[in-house]
Amino acid sequence: MGKTRRTTGFGAVCCVMIASVAVALTATVAQAADWRSLAPGGDVSSTRIMVESRALTYYRFDSENALRFVVEGPTRVKILTRLSVSNNLGGVGRGESVPAGASTVAYSVEVHRDGVLIDTRELATEAASGKAYYVALTAFTPGKIRRIYIDVPTGTHSYSLKVVGRAMIDARIFESTTQVPKRVSIAPREYGAVETLLHKEKELTYYITTGSSPVVLDVVGPTTVKVNTRILFSASMFGEQVYMLGVRDWNRVSGAGDGNQSSGTRSGESEEIVYRLESQASQTVVCRDREDVLPGALRSFELPVEPGLHTITLRLLGIDGGELALKFYIPRGDIANEP
Repeated sequence: MGKTRRTTGFGAVCCVMIASVAVALTATVAQAADWRSLAPGGDVSSTRIMVESRALTYYRFDSENALRFVVEGPTRVKILTRLSVSNNLGGVGRGESVPAGASTVAYSVEVHRDGVLIDTRELATEAASGKAYYVALTAFTPGKIRRIYIDVPTGTHSYSLKVVGRAMIDARIFESTTQVPKRVSIAPREYGAVETLLHKEKELTYYITTGSSPVVLDVVGPTTVKVNTRILFSASMFGEQVYMLGVRDWNRVSGAGDGNQSSGTRSGESEEIVYRLESQASQTVVCRDREDVLPGALRSFELPVEPGLHTITLRLLGIDGGELALKFYIPRGDIANEP
């Protein structure tokens, strides 16, 4: 890492050069995740499905009767879904059918978080063919399991699942019991926009800064903020792109470290640090709700924060009209810091 200093009309600026190392999404060693069952809330109907000589309880939902549950994040939820397939035509329940002999049936599930639709999962299955069957006599057969994974952000959240169309789905809900992450994501108080990025089935919430619209983050030190950045590639951007992120830290606590907060006045402003980064378009991550841009490969750095309350502003430099997606993490133990 090299480091140079320069002065612009914006004031004293320190420019940090970050080497263009091919940084991919962090690879983790594959290991079996542990899960515990999670009971749905509200008035929900259930059914029993026999699987390998075990009668398991599944909870039924459709387009009118949602499957609801509440979970504390950050965590991961796994939902096992089985489409109720007609014995007669191979179609789905409630009169929705497909031609006889069809091998697969498609269905869609809406995922709502805190009353807002956040995703629609498109799935396809086929009858379990004797490997699973309803304990009660019925004209339907459970479909083969199709899984839905939901990454739950920090805080308590209510989820509801609804079917698109006339299908009936039986489901079981599980919450991850794997080790609590060492870092947790934090949200800024000001930003230009929010973008949801998708990596396989995982949703990633990023906050957008442009040259004219900074992201403003309040944080209490001492801590270290990990900043994940992804430049958004437009149709006119090709190959490797160089972009810069200006970071300025306002310390709003007088006598930092002594626990005495000033009356909202800014007691000190750092020089702007400019991080120079390079990236190519990602091959594995896309924007969930936009097709006009493509996220760049992940580039990260860490910001040390001294004791006290700080307001950190971050703005994109070097690309006129460009957009930069940002995500922030701090060590879990630092959430309880007091100014």
